Amino acid sequence: MSKFGQKTRVISSPSERSVKKILKKMRSRKFKWVYLGEDVSRAILIDEMMHDKGERVGTTEMLQEVAVELRQPYIDYIGKLNLKKNSLMWWASSVSEKSPYRSNAFLHICHAKICAEILKKYPDEPIVFFAENEAVRQAILENMPIDNFEHIKDTRESVCRALKDLKDFILYKGWFLLSSIYRMVIAKYAYRMQERVGSQGPSTLIHTWVDRRSFDQEGAFREIYFGELPNYLKKSGKNVVIAPHVLSTAPYRETINKMTKSEHAFLVPHAFLSIWDIVSVFFMTLANKPKKTRYPKFENLDISRIIYEDLKNDWIGAYVAFDLLLYRFVRRLKEKRFPVDTVIYLYENQIWEKVLCTAMREFYPSTYLIGYQHSAISRMYLNYFFSKREIGVVPFPDRIIANGRHTKNMFIESGYPKEKVVQGGAVRYAYLLEPKMVMGHRKKGKPVILVTPSISKFDAMELIWKIFKAFEYRDEYKILIKCHPTTPFEKISEHLNIKLPKHFTVPDKPVAELLRESDVLLYTYSTTCVEAIAAGVPALHVESDLMIDLDPLDFNPGSRLSARNPEEIVKRVEEAIAMNEKEISRKRKIWSGVVGDLFGKVDDSIYRLFSR
Repeated sequence: MSKFGQKTRVISSPSERSVKKILKKMRSRKFKWVYLGEDVSRAILIDEMMHDKGERVGTTEMLQEVAVELRQPYIDYIGKLNLKKNSLMWWASSVSEKSPYRSNAFLHICHAKICAEILKKYPDEPIVFFAENEAVRQAILENMPIDNFEHIKDTRESVCRALKDLKDFILYKGWFLLSSIYRMVIAKYAYRMQERVGSQGPSTLIHTWVDRRSFDQEGAFREIYFGELPNYLKKSGKNVVIAPHVLSTAPYRETINKMTKSEHAFLVPHAFLSIWDIVSVFFMTLANKPKKTRYPKFENLDISRIIYEDLKNDWIGAYVAFDLLLYRFVRRLKEKRFPVDTVIYLYENQIWEKVLCTAMREFYPSTYLIGYQHSAISRMYLNYFFSKREIGVVPFPDRIIANGRHTKNMFIESGYPKEKVVQGGAVRYAYLLEPKMVMGHRKKGKPVILVTPSISKFDAMELIWKIFKAFEYRDEYKILIKCHPTTPFEKISEHLNIKLPKHFTVPDKPVAELLRESDVLLYTYSTTCVEAIAAGVPALHVESDLMIDLDPLDFNPGSRLSARNPEEIVKRVEEAIAMNEKEISRKRKIWSGVVGDLFGKVDDSIYRLFSR
């Protein structure tokens, strides 16, 4: 038997070449295998290649248990780093942010921990670990005290990854420069509007996101996230100015033109920037190349390579540079003596918010900062939480308005200063609390299943794959797949190589409209689950095999159904559709209470919280 065949533990890349190599070396030996990664398409490929040659060890429950166990220790660990490295550039890093959308560090640490747990569970059996991320593979090799651990490398994959990093680096840096200059040039045409706005006295600045939904067919602006707040503040005598962040899903030039014709006052950030601002931020981020260094151990694990990987991805990408432009915008605003009394923004404790808060504290120290927590969240959204030790240094608003009592209580219990958190209402989701939102009897005809993937590409891929496997040949159902605007179906399906059957459709209608014709909603962690139960539609949480669970209804598991695999999904859907009106009525009382906990009612007293 070869040297490879004598090894009882193998760590490998999940590339097709590596899998073939392992199968050839293992020959007729029985072994177990584990997939540690996010890419469901790779996991599917390995599963198909294995056939009955290897037995897969499921990690679904283990991943969630490990994540919950490590949650607070990780928050405290990053808090210590934040105290030590307290600076604008550090706050602009994905490591300090801890957002599951930008940072994979926590997930990768969980993967390393899972490896250790599986080795304890199967001390004598041959096991192959397919780790998607190279930093995870190196961390496992460095932390696992096992002499007979074989590392299967795919040189071709390593070279391809290095070339991809180089290509991404060039493309992202070029994209930052060109798109920022383009936006600056377009925004300068609206500069007269900026002067008119600035001459009307101290302003209440509302920083919000703008996309295709923000203007109706007649060109009238409608605030998606703050609802009627701008109009209320205007009626209260405030000089309301909207500072828009135009998302990539909206055509920039067309959107700016609509702003210039709007009755609302807009302050376009790029109109205040210069070429020098853009170029200096470009070189500042370029010079911030991370160095390989040793970080303190986390739970007896050396995670230095994992942290470096996150910082390297920041350096390769462009979003840190885009976020840092906010600092330049505020500085230019101050130089033009633009009066700002209050700043209101959407609170998620992300990088751009910390940049904004840092800049406002420096250039507008007397300005009052209000963050509005606008959506339903899980405790596993780590970006919302921080260590008690770092409260004195983390860039933070003067007031946080939670959209319901559940989030307010969760924030205070986790260490938020009580005097800074108030219970508000769901100004973004006010329509959910209207009695007319609740649906009546189920419509006749084919049961309609609404599927709402999240913003994460890999999470969306996994959900759509499971739904496809569950209902591919079940044309007695009508399947509606409503993807997130920034992660369209085309972007997902190209990785899954699937063709939807005729009873599957990808509609353009808003979720609120689709719920009116739906009998059950399937999701992983989209806030659409709250919209569904508010409308009296059963919600089915599809558990992920690869991702950390971010379900916003995790605080009340009884408020939704749950399934893990295609077979369970079909069974739970059948149960939901089989519920009679008496059962639905009983459930709706429970759902109403859950929605009430998450989203407070909106009235004038709530809107007054947004005033200084």
